[in-house]
Order: sequence, then C-alpha cells, then structure tokens
Amino acid sequence: MVDTFRSSIIAHKEQAMINGSVSGEQGVSLSEVPFLAQVNIRGNAEDKKFVAGVKKVVGVAVPTDPNTYVTKGDFTVFWLGPDEWQVVGPVDGQDDLVQKLRDALDGLHVAVIDVSGNRTALDLTGAQARNVMKKSCRLDMDAQSFAPGQAVQTRVGKAPVLLQMLDDKPTYRMFVRPSFAEYLVDWLLDAMGEYHHL
Repeated sequence: MVDTFRSSIIAHKEQAMINGSVSGEQGVSLSEVPFLAQVNIRGNAEDKKFVAGVKKVVGVAVPTDPNTYVTKGDFTVFWLGPDEWQVVGPVDGQDDLVQKLRDALDGLHVAVIDVSGNRTALDLTGAQARNVMKKSCRLDMDAQSFAPGQAVQTRVGKAPVLLQMLDDKPTYRMFVRPSFAEYLVDWLLDAMGEYHHL
C-alpha cells in the first residue's frame, strides 16, 4: 500500500535541483526517481530452478557477468556478486514483487529481501553529464569503458552508490542510501555549476 504522507528523501531540494539544472543541447540535468521497488536476491546462478524462477517473475535470467545488468519491460536485474542480485521494478511494486519471487523460488536455498527503503535513485543526464561524472567519480567514464548495460558499486563524491549507465545521451542512474542522498545532490549541483552558461 502506498503511504500518501511520505515524501521523497530529497523532495525539499526540488527547487534547487530545478535551478541547478541546465537544459538544452549543451546542458546537464539532475532528477530524482524515488520509490522504485528494489529487491535483493541471493541464490545459485548454476541452479536451473533458481534461474528459471527469477526469469518467470521478471522476464530475464539473472546476469552472470560482473558489473552488468539486464532489463526487460519494467524490471532491471543488477549483478552485485557471484550469488547476489538486485531487482528494480515499478514504483511501489515491492510487495507484489517479493511475494512473486518467493512463490517462484519456494523450496530453494535462497533469500529474497525488500530493500526498497534502502536507496533512492538520482538520474544525471545531458551532453555534459559525462564531464560532471569525470569530476565526481574515479572510474573511467569514457564511452568505451563504461557503457549502457554496465553497473558498478563505487563512490560518487564520497557517497557509496550503485552506478548504472542507462544510455548514450549519456544518462547515469545512481542508487544512493538515504543518509547520503542530500550530500550527493549538493555535490552534483556544485559539479554542474560551470555548465550553467553554456
């Protein structure tokens, strides 16, 4: 059930985010995507019943290549480790997702845990987004090194995030813990500042 009284972690930053964004061909923008369903799964990727169970619910098999993700429809499955994945789904759909996964994986040695309240998502996009990320993260942000289909657990500023490369615009999605969300927004707005007048 949706709690109509809750607000996003950084809702009070909305005006600052709008003022701190630059639109247009040369710009960069920052937005929050709150309340996504996020479910952590632990299991054995070599167990055909486990793989089939997850696929039955989300439409794709768990990725087995490190630092990758797969998407189908409303669901994205991130590789977090050899036996750990995170499924991200529609806003406020976690209860249904957890129940369907538990039913599909019943009897197997697995863990299915709702972690939706553990992270919010920030999207950084636009022609200057890569330059903002180059100032903010130690990873190689060149298109050949970090491309759509890749995701990695890293730091942006000093905030630990799950960083996803969504598309070639480029768009970066950062899943960040609530305690770091406001700090990360402030960091990114500051890093975006030099592109206000392009």
